[in-house]
Amino acid sequence: MPQRGWTLVEVALVLALSAILGMMLVPSFARWADRLAVWSAANDVEAFYHAARLGAITQGGTVRLELTPDRLRAVLESEADSVLLAWPGPSERGVSLVTSRPLIRLSSNGLGLGAANTKWLLLRGTAGESLTVSRLGRLKR
Repeated sequence: MPQRGWTLVEVALVLALSAILGMMLVPSFARWADRLAVWSAANDVEAFYHAARLGAITQGGTVRLELTPDRLRAVLESEADSVLLAWPGPSERGVSLVTSRPLIRLSSNGLGLGAANTKWLLLRGTAGESLTVSRLGRLKR
């Protein structure tokens, strides 16, 4: 009666082939994870910007946006400033943020005040995405 199972050579060959295939897949998985993290962080920054712009319009006041890698903050400017929005920054996802202006303002009609061509660059590994604020306060991706 023949014995069932695998020989040591067969098991070693399967493990070696699995290791080689795994080493080929790890770099592509890392690039995919970087792209996904940057895409998610860009979505967060875009949603934050639109919420802050809507807040400026609905509150009828000037909103100051402070974007840093650690936090995204929108402050309603008045005699006593109040925080309108506070979100975690892109560094929570391992994404770095490079800004041409870390501070911009949105007027009560949604237009950017001194925000023309402000660029936010989100980077992680080989992946990157940029967001640009136009002089009319629109966000371009």
